[in-house]
Amino acid sequence: MNHAMINSASGVRAMQLRVDTIANNLANSDTVGFKSSDTTFAAMLTRNLNNQPYTEYEQGRQTPYGIRPGFGAKEALQVVDYKQGAMKQTDSPTDLFLQGEEAFFRVQRAGVNGRPNETYFTRAGNFSTLPTANGQLALLTAQGDAVMDTAGRPVQIPSNATNFTVNKDGQIVYRLNGVETQGQRIGIYTVQNLNILNPAGENYYRIPVEQIGGNAQWTDYARLANGGATLPDGVGIQQKALEASNVDLRKEMTMLIEAQRSLQFNARAISYNDQMSDITNRIYKG
Repeated sequence: MNHAMINSASGVRAMQLRVDTIANNLANSDTVGFKSSDTTFAAMLTRNLNNQPYTEYEQGRQTPYGIRPGFGAKEALQVVDYKQGAMKQTDSPTDLFLQGEEAFFRVQRAGVNGRPNETYFTRAGNFSTLPTANGQLALLTAQGDAVMDTAGRPVQIPSNATNFTVNKDGQIVYRLNGVETQGQRIGIYTVQNLNILNPAGENYYRIPVEQIGGNAQWTDYARLANGGATLPDGVGIQQKALEASNVDLRKEMTMLIEAQRSLQFNARAISYNDQMSDITNRIYKG
C-alpha cells in the first residue's frame, strides 16, 4: 500500500470515529444529565527523510532539516465536556437537579456471580423509588442502581412516609405518622480533576483505579462534599428539577457536516489512488 493510500485510510478511520462521537451526542441530546464528548486527533509522524545533509545550504532555516512525512491521523483523546446543563422543572419529588459542574451523585451497582459491588458517579437525577423486602422504599437511578447517602448506605425511606422533601444539602425530610422526620442525607461527591473520570455507559462515570495502579481507591479522587456543616460554593440539590443534556445541537450539526465532508474527501482520495495504481500496473505490464 503506498503512502497516499495509508494517509487516506487513516483519515477515513479518524473521521468515522468523529462521526460516531457526534452521532452519540445527537442521540443523547435529550438524555437527563448527559455530557457531550469530542474527539481530538494527532498526526502520526513516523518517518524522517534527509533530503540533503549540508546545513550550509539552508542558512536561516527555522525548522528542523529534512522532510518528515506523516502517515495520517490517529485518535489522541476523547474529551468530555462537563459544562452544566440547563435546569428543567418537573413535578416529581424524586427528580433532583445537581448544581456544580464538579458534583456527582454516588451510585452503587450490586455485584453478581461473586463479583464485588461497583461504584459509579452520575449527574442524572431522574430517580424513582422501589419497595424493598424490609418495608422501605429504595431510591434508585433510572438503571435500577442504588443511590448512596453520605455514610455510604443505599438511600431508603419508610413506605408510609409522606411529604418527601430533599433540601439543598441533600438532607431528606418526610412526615411519618404525622411527625416531621429527618431521614438520610443523599451523598454529593466532588471530583477535583474531572479528566480522571471514564465514561462507563448508561450515563455513568467511574474512576479507573485499576489503571492508576498501586493501592489507589476511588476515595482518593472523589470527596464527600456534604458531609460537613456547610456545602462548597456553587454545589447543591434542587428538588423537582432535572439537568438537561449539555449537547449544543447547532455546534454538533456543524461538526457533523465538517466530518462528513472530510470523510468523503479521504474516501475519494483512496479511490483516486486505486485508479492511479491500476494505471501504473498496466503501464508496467506493457
